[in-house]
Amino acid sequence: MTTTKISTRLRKAWRVTVDDYDGEELYFAHTAGQARMMCWRHMDCARGRIVEIHARRWREKDQVLPGRDPIADTLSKEEMECLLHAFGLNEYEPWKAGYRGHFFTSSKNKTMLGLVDKGLMHPGKAPCWKDTNVYFHLTKLGQHAALSLTPLYGAR
Repeated sequence: MTTTKISTRLRKAWRVTVDDYDGEELYFAHTAGQARMMCWRHMDCARGRIVEIHARRWREKDQVLPGRDPIADTLSKEEMECLLHAFGLNEYEPWKAGYRGHFFTSSKNKTMLGLVDKGLMHPGKAPCWKDTNVYFHLTKLGQHAALSLTPLYGAR
């Protein structure tokens, strides 16, 4: 019996608390220091000091993402950007990606039609008049490819 190893990536979760504040927040970052800095940027910096912020690993909240899908190597830069936009990627909060699954544009958009040809998107039903805008929807393969291209952490 042969087993194939599927490559995965780990998005680390951190439980962040601040002295004299109630509760805790979830942050995704590569290191505890980066999670602390993200928290400090989000709070009133005049009131908080970085030494009062504590980050501990929250392994139960880690997210496992697939490795880069081989079909991604066949995509142009424009196709990749359209695919990730349809997936709802926000460069500063990539962990929120996946909330969308469509792209609204001209039914004759060459980039989107290229993604349709590759099986990553499918066009919605066009109204009866010619050359109109339609919704292009991600297929299961398109969702997987987009997830495999989603960065682990934000741009900062």
